[in-house]
Order: sequence, then structure tokens, then C-alpha cells
Amino acid sequence: MMIEAKSLTHRYGSDEALHAVNFSVQEGEFVAIVGESGSGKTTLLSILSTLLTPTQGSVEIIGNDTKRIKKIDNFRRKNIGFIFQFHYLINYLTVYENITLAIDKKNRAGVQTLLEELGIESLRERYPYEISGGQRQRVAIARALANHPKVIFADEPTGNLDSKNSRNVFALLKKIAERDHITVVVVTHDLQQAKNADTIYEMNDGHISNYN
Repeated sequence: MMIEAKSLTHRYGSDEALHAVNFSVQEGEFVAIVGESGSGKTTLLSILSTLLTPTQGSVEIIGNDTKRIKKIDNFRRKNIGFIFQFHYLINYLTVYENITLAIDKKNRAGVQTLLEELGIESLRERYPYEISGGQRQRVAIARALANHPKVIFADEPTGNLDSKNSRNVFALLKKIAERDHITVVVVTHDLQQAKNADTIYEMNDGHISNYN
């Protein structure tokens, strides 16, 4: 099992965002989590990806209890890729510099191939403010993949994109999951694109269930 969460409960003050959630993801699986705003899906993703500690319950990722990982930053860098709705690229760094900023030197040799695979090799020396929103999100995907993660977590990765670019991003994530056997967990409000996933879960008032 790549990810296994047991009895996850999380509260923000007196508000309960998650209620006793059990959730698991197999290695190489592409999972989408859908739900209305405020349903708890982003809170769940934050806990699964080690960015947030649950009020109660436990998460194991790649065989590690997240509460017992001592060097969490090193663990994330080696094992996890993040893609967000807002790309968080640094405007004064080139595309290449944004991708290589936080990766191990041994992985830099593969960046050019990654740029070519994502169709952004011609943008290597350009700056984020010089390229389109769809291109910026491809750069963010390249950055997430550059360290060869075992798991990618994506929070509304197409939230700021038009329908064509949304389709392209989800197609890329699906291709990556299948070809490289990378586990992908995506939170999205776009049910149409979520249908690219192997499994769809729905969040509702802090509870999770299989989407039917």
C-alpha cells in the first residue's frame, strides 16, 4: 500500500473538517477526490501529503508513519511532488531555474528530457511572466517530477485553466502515472476531468465515499 489513512479526524477550532476518514491508495494508482468547497478534500490532501498533522488518526506513506518521520523536509524532497492551483513559480527565475531550484544535483541531467516530454523545452530560458497559464502549469508539473517522486499530490491543478488546458494537464498526469508507475492523488472540482482517474472518491461534510 502506498498510502493508508486510518480514522483521520481534523478540527479547526470547533469546526470539524474531517470525521474518522479511512482512505488508501495502491502504488501506481491515479486517484481523484471530488467534492464541494468546504467538504474537506483539501484538508485531507494536506494531511496525506504531510503538510498538516491530523487532530486524530494516522497516515502511513511509503511504509512510514508520518508522525514518526524525523527529517520531514528531506522525506518530502525525495518522495513527494506537489502541484497546486497556483503554480508558485518565481518570476525572476527562468523556467529551468524554477525547476532545478530544489532538486538534487544528480537529477539535473534529466531536466532537459523532462522539458521535452512536457513540450516546454523552447521555454527553458524564459520567465514565468512571459509564458501562458497552461505553460506555467506544465513547468509546475516538471518541477514536481524533477526529483523522481514516488507520489504526486495535486490540489486543484487546473483551477485557473481553460477546458483545453485542463484536459491537457489531466492527460499528462494520467500518462505519468501509467508510464512511470507514480502514484497520483488529485483534488479537483472538475468531475469531467476526474473521470481520467482509476478511482474517484467524493468528500461530503468531512466524510469520504466512492463516487457512484
